[in-house]
Amino acid sequence: MSEEKKRILNMVQEGRITAEEGIELLAALEEDEQTDIAVKSANNSRRYLRVKVKSDKNNVNLKIPLGLFKVVSKLANMGIRMIPKSAMEEMREEGIDLSEINFEELIDLIDEGAVDGKLVDIDTEDSSDGKTRVEVYVD
Repeated sequence: MSEEKKRILNMVQEGRITAEEGIELLAALEEDEQTDIAVKSANNSRRYLRVKVKSDKNNVNLKIPLGLFKVVSKLANMGIRMIPKSAMEEMREEGIDLSEINFEELIDLIDEGAVDGKLVDIDTEDSSDGKTRVEVYVD
């Protein structure tokens, strides 16, 4: 329960407002929350999660509208699988395992405004695969 709702209920309990006034305040608060959800959804329809992998052998440029991200998160997993194994191993050695990304949690963080801009930016070089650059960002 949100702090605002608790405050309204406490005001009713303490007799500072009537139950009817409390119901009206709670309804207004619910309308504000629904408006916030609609605004976030509209904002996400104009934003994208981008995954770019550039190497001497492979190039991947994945652009997913945030509004559809939950539905197509499997595509991001496919994009991650296209990263050369040597680059993935080097990232794991540095403590970065892209296969462990929880896309639903990431969308929640983006919705809340906690994550914006570049999420991952990695350059690697391997004697057999050459140079590889991985970027994941919100734009």
